[in-house]
Amino acid sequence: MFRDRNHAANQLAKQLDHYRDCHPLILAIPRGAVPMGKTIADMLSGDLDVVLVRKLRAPGNPEFAIGS
Repeated sequence: MFRDRNHAANQLAKQLDHYRDCHPLILAIPRGAVPMGKTIADMLSGDLDVVLVRKLRAPGNPEFAIGS
């Protein structure tokens, strides 16, 4: 469907082009989405901010995430 994250960000920005004149705020989470958010914010002439999240681990299995 997408070659890589940059391709996905470009495709998403094209779909959101109607927000270009609205100066949108693009929120991105670390570990991969920040570069995508930057691409989208640049293409839409918006601002970028980072939302910090933390993995909620399952009791007894710290590698299993039950939320964030």
